[in-house]
Amino acid sequence: MGDVRQEMERLRPVYETGVLRLLLRTNSRMYVALLRSAFDPLTTELPREILEDRLAQGLRGLAEIGDYTLAEDQTYQSASRLILGELTREGAGDYAWLANSLDVGTHRFLYRLTARAHRAIDALTRLDDDTQNLSGAQANSIIMEVEHARMQLTEDPRERITLLNREIKARKQEIKRILQGRSDNRLSEQDVDDIIAVIHNTLRGVPVELHELALSERDNGDELRRRMQSGGMSVDEILTAYHDEYRRAFRESDSGRRFEDAFQVIVTDEGRQQIDDAMRAIAKTPYLAGETNALLGQVKSELAHIYDGIEDVRRQMRVSDEAVSRLVRQQTDTRYRTMLDTLNRLFVKLNTEARNDPDDAATPYVTDAASVRLAVLPTRPAKPMTRSVTPELDDHADVRTPPPDIRSMIEVGGPRLKCMVSLIREHPRKRGDLVDMAASFNQLPAEERRESEIIGFLGSMRAEGDDYVTWHCVTLNGTQRSWRTRPVMVDEHLLDDIVEEG
Repeated sequence: MGDVRQEMERLRPVYETGVLRLLLRTNSRMYVALLRSAFDPLTTELPREILEDRLAQGLRGLAEIGDYTLAEDQTYQSASRLILGELTREGAGDYAWLANSLDVGTHRFLYRLTARAHRAIDALTRLDDDTQNLSGAQANSIIMEVEHARMQLTEDPRERITLLNREIKARKQEIKRILQGRSDNRLSEQDVDDIIAVIHNTLRGVPVELHELALSERDNGDELRRRMQSGGMSVDEILTAYHDEYRRAFRESDSGRRFEDAFQVIVTDEGRQQIDDAMRAIAKTPYLAGETNALLGQVKSELAHIYDGIEDVRRQMRVSDEAVSRLVRQQTDTRYRTMLDTLNRLFVKLNTEARNDPDDAATPYVTDAASVRLAVLPTRPAKPMTRSVTPELDDHADVRTPPPDIRSMIEVGGPRLKCMVSLIREHPRKRGDLVDMAASFNQLPAEERRESEIIGFLGSMRAEGDDYVTWHCVTLNGTQRSWRTRPVMVDEHLLDDIVEEG
């Protein structure tokens, strides 16, 4: 028998800090119904006036079926304002369903669902799903995964060879039966349904995790901007808090690690093309009919949600990167202005003292750093002045800046820069035997030419003289901005090595 106290401690954070705190609140079912009807989709942001009107319409519909009753001297509009205040309340140990932020452009408060509210609604959605028994195809997939893990984790080379030979033998026997025409066993409708269900169950849950990552990054970026506006923390403290939250969301969580894996595979054109080709081939098989075809449609819908989820996470990361860049520029400009103001005041003070006490060797010039004495300039030179001829510069000498180390720059740039290199490698534009990186970059789609992803790479290669190339980048607001850098010519084999290492 296990320790009941230990089990109680394991359940305590689930009930006290999890989504159950929201679901166990009074009128939580009515709140979920109102939020689902008001926010379509759930990730949208609504102004206060529109949200109050939608809540009032929802209360009117609930009153018609007897699930809500107005209090005395209360209208649906006043009731909606009261419920809106309840949904945004976060005191007395309760969590809020809604969060608001001031839109600088429209000067109105925009309301959105909190990340914990999203998780609570997703938990209810998963409870709505019908439970399914473990099918034969799902059991076989589990066995195959376990066998594959056993083959990879076996240290004894002879045992690995035995396992590989066993698999090769089974494949050869299956090929032999097919060639001899003896493989006439046709899959039943249930077998096909089980096979498609394996794919569907593998994909289920991934869009929800991607959605939570996008919400976490959105809230993290909003907190970063609020701290910038309030000025209650230093720049270093703000950046440290943001990067700590980013590390917990993308490096230390299971969903963050799965996003990195999916990002490396699905974000590339090869990965998506391979998945889409396989789905089109499955759709053409004569086995699909009826409910199985509908299940395949659900699989396609899950894949579309995964693609959109990855793009949402990338979009939120770009917005946060822009805020971080603005914060760093603000810190740099502040230091520059402070130093310039100090130098100006020092120059005015020295100029005044020199004008008041000209040629006075006993008067020191105060620099707020050390007391120094400036000697009076001599009236005649100590040595006879001779004119020396300055050697001329050799205009024909080939003085060039050494070429940049592209491999090191891409490794420092991270996965986004490697993704850009992999896309360029698919359809390179050449100048002679070398790949012209700028020309290849300019032919990529607009969503792959984000300025925020390669701004560090472009900033480290300024143009020199008249020999330059132009990179047509896309900013966060969708406009085009051109960067001029020195020509970047790379060998194809070097690009292959970089892509394979990534």
